[in-house]
Amino acid sequence: MENPMLRRIGIVVSIVSGLVLILGVSLSGALADAQLSLRDTDDDQAMTTASTASLHNPTFDNHDWYEFNERYGNYLPGTWLPDDDGNTHDNIPLASRQDWRIWFLDGTDVLEADPEATYAQSVEGVQVRAYGDSWNSGHHFGGLYQVIYNTTPCLEYEFKMNAQARYEPPHDQIPDPFPTDWVNTLRVGIDRTGWHLATNDPAVHGDFPATTKWGESQKHYWEYGELSATAEAWADEVAVFTYADTDGGRASRVLWDTGSFAEVTPAQIYDPADYTAPNGIYSLSSSVSGSSALITWSTSQEAISQVYYRKAGSSSAPPTETYTYTVYLPLVVSNTPWQNTALNKVPTSSHSFTLSGLDAGMTYEYIVVSKAYVSGEACSIWVKKGEFTTP
Repeated sequence: MENPMLRRIGIVVSIVSGLVLILGVSLSGALADAQLSLRDTDDDQAMTTASTASLHNPTFDNHDWYEFNERYGNYLPGTWLPDDDGNTHDNIPLASRQDWRIWFLDGTDVLEADPEATYAQSVEGVQVRAYGDSWNSGHHFGGLYQVIYNTTPCLEYEFKMNAQARYEPPHDQIPDPFPTDWVNTLRVGIDRTGWHLATNDPAVHGDFPATTKWGESQKHYWEYGELSATAEAWADEVAVFTYADTDGGRASRVLWDTGSFAEVTPAQIYDPADYTAPNGIYSLSSSVSGSSALITWSTSQEAISQVYYRKAGSSSAPPTETYTYTVYLPLVVSNTPWQNTALNKVPTSSHSFTLSGLDAGMTYEYIVVSKAYVSGEACSIWVKKGEFTTP
């Protein structure tokens, strides 16, 4: 008669053996996938870069300042601002000029700007404060801005600027008690379509447009702190703004210094796990030659683009050998991780990518992705899936 205890041991051994087999195959597959994901999959295709968009005179240290009223008119005299790089002869046309300009909210104090050397981070910063002689009452609401050209729609950009707030009335105007929290907010922003003020009217009437994206609001008293904002460009130009909202009239000084502007688009613009259905992609085709595949497609308008690809998934059958009271657990080999090409940052309507270093005799699935600004409040993403088999 069979010993029940030995039968239980046999069952346990069967299950454990199956688990060991499953784990062994899964781990070996995962290791192979990891090795594949570390391979340079795009050796033959260099990163295609976009045209360069840059912040001009970002540190205010080129010793070239212009008087706002003299250049643009319709403003109080005495406001001096950092000029565009290389504009010492005032010969850069308005359509491409990247000088710093001033803005203020209509109905609040008209703001004055001039060089700041005492508390500059390097050579000079910009001091902004209210005109007039009302030292301890008033509303400082405004800042600086610059239009930046040659941005690429649907790439992401980051604008940074350092700011500090100071409360410095004359000795005979020092209030009692002395204010300790006169700053409502300091922040910076990016208008994604390049919206900006008319040069002869630096007052913002009402709210900023919805296309302006603001960074986090902060308060920096008596020393510089960094402010930043990140946004997608929706046109071939954007406008960057500094923004201060403080109380205290002319005693309230806001200092701006050391800005920067950079393209910071993520390496992957799409998550393949989000794929549901194709849209916006035309004439998708693949051509395989040896260990390479050429993927081409078209879009209705110019767009940046990228390809995601991986080996197609498969399932393995459970082992055929049986044991008494054997419990079968499904054995599934996971799909390899998605890999991606470099992002083509130059918008085009005809897209072409070469996938190289492919394994022989394998079926690959791929998703082509294009991204363009059409209208609305975000760039549109168009996708389509395809498949090919290597010889």
